[in-house]
Amino acid sequence: MKRALQLLALTVLAALTSFGADFSGAWKCINLKQTLNIKQDGAKITGTLQNTNGNLRIAESKLDGDNITLTFMVVLSNGVDPLGIAGYDSLAEEGQVTEITYKGTIAGDEIKFKVTQERLEAVREFTFKKTT
Repeated sequence: MKRALQLLALTVLAALTSFGADFSGAWKCINLKQTLNIKQDGAKITGTLQNTNGNLRIAESKLDGDNITLTFMVVLSNGVDPLGIAGYDSLAEEGQVTEITYKGTIAGDEIKFKVTQERLEAVREFTFKKTT
């Protein structure tokens, strides 16, 4: 019986630590006027990215310990996303939908993201600090 309880305790501890960091809260970008609002429920992430031009909803997310990947779907106008995040896509057609992906790692109250747009090789880096 004692061995069964120890095994159960280890299993619960492993399950709790497998989720890694808590990404919930408001995160302000120190590079641009952006706020990332994240709600985490276990491995499920929802939320929005806001700036002066509008809001984007998180379309897809993935968690792996202290690492997070967020995907946003954006409609391009003249080859540029309306939030000015990912850069210029000279091959884009007006109104084309593209993915912008934020891949980041949390360390304390900061998340450092590498941001890419599909089809573009450019990578931009942004740091977000937790505000709540």
